[in-house]
Amino acid sequence: MTALASVNQLVTVIRAQLSARAPAGAAARAARGEGVAAGRYAEQNLAGLIEARIRQIAQADPQRGRKAFRVFLEAVLLAHFGEELMHDPKFYQLLDDVQGALEADPGTALLVRDAIAQLLAS
Repeated sequence: MTALASVNQLVTVIRAQLSARAPAGAAARAARGEGVAAGRYAEQNLAGLIEARIRQIAQADPQRGRKAFRVFLEAVLLAHFGEELMHDPKFYQLLDDVQGALEADPGTALLVRDAIAQLLAS
């Protein structure tokens, strides 16, 4: 499996989880293509954007894996909820909270580590 396929698979899993938890109206709008991110965070651009941003993290950075997962999580959330959120400081606090919760939970911490390994494999 290529790195691109790995990132695409991660994106697919996270999007499926977000869609399953979305209110019925939001899920219907997403199914019709309404409210889906365009531009940089459009589905067809997402994996490439994530990979490009991860390549910018220094190889020697001791927090590289955690930063790579944050890049991934940020991109998927912006693609799902709309990239206009990148201008809202509260979005980044939410991102901190979500990443912290995923890393702290024993059940999801293993999944986060697996995701980091896939993200850094490229």
